[in-house]
Amino acid sequence: MNARGSRVTGSGEEHVNVDGIEMQTEVDEKGRISAIDKLTTRSGRLAIGDVMSINDEDIINEINKEFPKAGQMPSAYDVIQTCLSAPETGKYEGAGYKVGDWVEIQGPDTKWRLATVRRIIRQAPDEWDWNDEDNIGKEPDWVFYYNCGESRMLEEEKLRAPQEGLIRIFGRRPWVWQQYALLRYENFVRFQHNHQADFDEVDAQEYARGLWEEWLQDPKNHDFKVLYEDVGEVGQQELIEHILSPFIEIDDVTETENGKWDFGDENISAFTYVAVLGSGLTVPLICFVMQMTIPFLLLFAAVGEREDTIWDSVLSCNQFAASTYPKDDDKGGSFNSTHGKTMVTLVALYYLFKVVPDTMVSFYNTAGTADTSYSKIMSMRKMVWDQGDDRVLQMLGYKADLYMNTAFECLLYSLNLFIIYNTSDVLDVILNALAIEFVHQLDEAFRASAWWDSDDRFIQAGTVELIIQRTLFLNMLKDCKRFAEWIGEEEDIVMKACGGEGECLYNRKLALEDQENTEFMNGTEAWDWRCAEAAKQLGRKFAVEEYDKPFAYFGWENKLYEVMTGRLDTAIFNKLENYRVWSRWERVLYLAKIPEKSSWQGEDADEANKKIESSVKEPFRNHAVVAGTSPLKLFLTELLSVVTFLYLYKCVRQCYRNKNYSAMAFRMADGLANWFCYVYQMLFPFFILAALFYMPSCY
Repeated sequence: MNARGSRVTGSGEEHVNVDGIEMQTEVDEKGRISAIDKLTTRSGRLAIGDVMSINDEDIINEINKEFPKAGQMPSAYDVIQTCLSAPETGKYEGAGYKVGDWVEIQGPDTKWRLATVRRIIRQAPDEWDWNDEDNIGKEPDWVFYYNCGESRMLEEEKLRAPQEGLIRIFGRRPWVWQQYALLRYENFVRFQHNHQADFDEVDAQEYARGLWEEWLQDPKNHDFKVLYEDVGEVGQQELIEHILSPFIEIDDVTETENGKWDFGDENISAFTYVAVLGSGLTVPLICFVMQMTIPFLLLFAAVGEREDTIWDSVLSCNQFAASTYPKDDDKGGSFNSTHGKTMVTLVALYYLFKVVPDTMVSFYNTAGTADTSYSKIMSMRKMVWDQGDDRVLQMLGYKADLYMNTAFECLLYSLNLFIIYNTSDVLDVILNALAIEFVHQLDEAFRASAWWDSDDRFIQAGTVELIIQRTLFLNMLKDCKRFAEWIGEEEDIVMKACGGEGECLYNRKLALEDQENTEFMNGTEAWDWRCAEAAKQLGRKFAVEEYDKPFAYFGWENKLYEVMTGRLDTAIFNKLENYRVWSRWERVLYLAKIPEKSSWQGEDADEANKKIESSVKEPFRNHAVVAGTSPLKLFLTELLSVVTFLYLYKCVRQCYRNKNYSAMAFRMADGLANWFCYVYQMLFPFFILAALFYMPSCY
């Protein structure tokens, strides 16, 4: 995805070819190539003479250029220039960014974060044959890769211009349009297999581009169009690619053949469906009851009459306590025997070298920082949770999925160690261990059943909805004051545009009216609506299904809700129905002010913007100042946030800001539960180590 071509990189460039890989080099102001850039290769190796001829100062400068000192912060000038750099026609044509540019990169968790480009690498495509006679004297269509921040070999589609720079140039108006366009897309697509408007068939990016052109050419948008044309082609393409990012992600989800999403990921469980779709609660609830009940039944069966002395024996390692010493009805058993101790030791070893690593990987995946489909889903769920924009069942499903894949696994295995400690039969020891494996995989096992979403369409559609939900600021769209602050306008003006109501862009009654108003439809939508109305009058079922959007549900609970209430706002691709107040959107789409060109163009603006830097106190948009772009650092930052109760504070503050006071108690309880889960997850390896030494000696 290279929309704007290559860029100016200084006074000139040369390139070093190493085994078919070319790296960018720089030419100084006098046109001289540095000694480092003149390095040549012989048989794939750098020439030793050339290497030793380079002085220490040049090497230090090279290291400083590619690996800048930690803590380097971008200025407003830096992020603006990244958005405006003009393309070049030189040898490096085709690269979208240059070394030193501040860009946003998309990590494995789907989040975009600000980082600096440190190196550009170009490679010939895999299918290019340098020895082919037809290729002699020709250049391939180079594939460009970038080292940015702590990430390496990023494809260009994983980079985009920084939001901070684009907002300083274009203002907030394009982002208001993005909110509107996502609602339009959700209204247009349907969950109807093999229909031309099915979410799997619609090209989301193409649909959005059509809406963009309509909005750009609207006479009410004249002032923005003037600015847009003045900025030039490079800035225009950077803005479009940035604004269309969620639609591009939607296309990645629906085009499964590109290999970017694998919805067969075995970590996706029954709880994940509730977390994503906010429906289908029955089976996960049954699964939860089973996972809670079976371990306690195993514990009761193993302990039996010894329950009065269990803790005494565990704490004292007393060989004569009832829980560790054979009773008459034990018929000898395996307590304190060589083969009993051996079996217990082997189980503890298995837990140490198999279960502990597995639970840590599961913990990492669940936190949303790994490069797996499940981890991406959990990362997006966390973003929606942090915004406070999720629905009740979504919240319950998300938290169940989180807890059952972190502390629950550890508690389950810890409980099993206690059970086998009180089991007198060697065979029962291994059977209990196998039973625990069965219990902890129940939620994934249900999901893997042939009858459960066999073609993954429900989880795929739910992920598309999640991308929309993550990008929209649903609570803000309900609040005129917050919306006015976001676009930099007076609250009274926003209130007037919304008909004098504080609901802003959320009103169920008006949304239902506007959806039936042909004033807010394009030609295709108006045709479908009129045909659907006619088909209903004639009673033609198949015609209605063709022209009228059907309402699909995952699970029977939401269907029952529709029957009982007559509301359809829990159906797939209809959950945002109450935000479709098109008459109000028509007025607010053009409210946001356009920045003065003098704020980002000219020498005075450049000098002023160079003094504005991102900081820990006031970071630029999407700039993780402390963690940077390292997935491990981001994971550790999240971990620290939870165990220090900073996460709890943020959750409560978010509820207060969203005026969602009913959810505040739930989030406070969740913050404490989350703290326990994370702490116990970290202590689990030490618990297993202690058990490995304690249990064999006391069994």
